[in-house]
Amino acid sequence: MSDTPLRIAAISLHTSPLDEPGGADAGGMNVVVLEQSLALARLGHQVELFTRRSSPDTPATVEVAAGIRLHHLDAGPPTPLAKSDMEQAIAPFRRSLHEVLTAERFDLVHSHHWFSGVAALPLARELGIPHLQSFHSVAAPDGSSTLDAGEPAESDGRIPGEQFVATGSDLVVAVSEAEARTIGERYGVPGHRLAVVRPGVDVDRFHPCSDVAERRERPTLLFTARLQPLKAPDLALEILAHLDPSLEARLVLAGGVSQDFADYRAELEHLAGELGIADRVEFVGSLDRDALAEAMRCAGALLLTSWSETFGLVALEAQASGTPVVAWRCAGGVREAVAPHGQVLASRDPDVWAEAVQSMLGDAEGYRRSVESARTFAESRTWTASAETLAALYAQIIDRHTAAGAEL
Repeated sequence: MSDTPLRIAAISLHTSPLDEPGGADAGGMNVVVLEQSLALARLGHQVELFTRRSSPDTPATVEVAAGIRLHHLDAGPPTPLAKSDMEQAIAPFRRSLHEVLTAERFDLVHSHHWFSGVAALPLARELGIPHLQSFHSVAAPDGSSTLDAGEPAESDGRIPGEQFVATGSDLVVAVSEAEARTIGERYGVPGHRLAVVRPGVDVDRFHPCSDVAERRERPTLLFTARLQPLKAPDLALEILAHLDPSLEARLVLAGGVSQDFADYRAELEHLAGELGIADRVEFVGSLDRDALAEAMRCAGALLLTSWSETFGLVALEAQASGTPVVAWRCAGGVREAVAPHGQVLASRDPDVWAEAVQSMLGDAEGYRRSVESARTFAESRTWTASAETLAALYAQIIDRHTAAGAEL
């Protein structure tokens, strides 16, 4: 079955795979869904992507590439919705998706994020199609008092929804061993119904610059993520404030603000002023993929300050750009995304981070080795390898599903 071309329905209800990561509610999940789909298509499979229509001007279908189409389904008003309001779109999205899944043949359904799974899993069951679920982020348990437990649930239905799709799907596909452990522990999913498919990186788009020394002198530090408390851009500001002024470092914050955190950028700008670093901080908003790649290869280091990450795709992209990463050790799957000799810290003390950054930038030979090892590590992670692993899992689940049906 592994060599047989498959027809895959990939569901991304709340955010389009074509949306630029770092803006509104788009992030690493958008990149993973799109890049894995492109790689699956290159392997000969047909991928039909489904997302919610958020603009009346959006065409019903977009031809993304050979073997990939993106469909915009009507589900509530054709306007942007905050994640906290997205539950209202689940039922109408399911009705629109039902029309497609009953009219055409699909070998399996792969849902991304819990919104998608809650919409699609009942349809897959009804139609006898295997259903796979990817979370990309797992909600913090009820009563959690700190952000290191995961992303706070944006609405009341999230934790029950995650439980429903975790236990009801044929397979849960995690992006890291850390995420798989979290899902298994919190939702009681046995190991044989969990699989890990790590993201890849486009090493042609994300590549090093030619002048390594220039990046160490008056360095630019890069933070790239949505501007929200979970991603901790406030820690990035504090790190800059604790660096030796003679380093003449500056900080670029690349990322948009979602509707649920509309006032957060203003809070960060106020904090930069209080810390006395406003003249060395630049808010550049969400960057497209090529602009992000340029920013990464020009940076002296990437600050990955998130409280929680299921993987940390930006770490892999930075390393492909030859940019060393400084990250927090406890942020879920980040340790799996950073080269063995990368800077993964056990503390969130900005003094500790500042010392690590200064030590790295102050050692010319050590920095050169860090750049080379980062690139070598990233080159071992490709989207083709990621898609091949995923396609093999698809084939296994389809075979298992077919065999189970034959026994009935």
